[in-house]
Amino acid sequence: MKDSELIQKVHSGNKEAVGSIIERYYADIYRFCLYMVQTEDDAYDIAQETFLKFMKYGASYKHHNLKGYLLTIARNICFNYFRDKKEKVTAIEWEEIDKIPNNKDMLTEAEDAVYLRNLLKELSQDTREVIILRIYEEMKFKDIAKIMGCSVSTTKSRFRLGVNQLKKLMETSYEKSTIN
Repeated sequence: MKDSELIQKVHSGNKEAVGSIIERYYADIYRFCLYMVQTEDDAYDIAQETFLKFMKYGASYKHHNLKGYLLTIARNICFNYFRDKKEKVTAIEWEEIDKIPNNKDMLTEAEDAVYLRNLLKELSQDTREVIILRIYEEMKFKDIAKIMGCSVSTTKSRFRLGVNQLKKLMETSYEKSTIN
């Protein structure tokens, strides 16, 4: 069923349609929140709050990009999270490290994910957000621009800047590791 059909059902009060939307987009919203706030529990809470807000205001939804709309809600909640939270979590807790499987390939994949997460933390919030939406959520620049409330050229510029910054950070990290 298409998003537009689900939205029509939401507008007519069909609760099952809301459930279908949640099933369809929950993983994307959760992943976005996790990249933004860097903690699983907080990402889970924000994803839940995103869908609660959608359920509350879904009957007034008029946009054409449902995933973009949900990401915008999640983004706003993430901003509130950062505003309300006085200290940011910068290190992975030991409990999370213990949860990583011991399989060599999976361990390498987990290490890469942690490494990339730490590199993303070095970027400005706007730049990091464009990188996450473009690469992980595979969104188009025009949709990212709508979500972020800026022009497409600004979005593309932030993406290029972010990729270049990530390259430099990786080069610096590599140089440090070869010196030691």
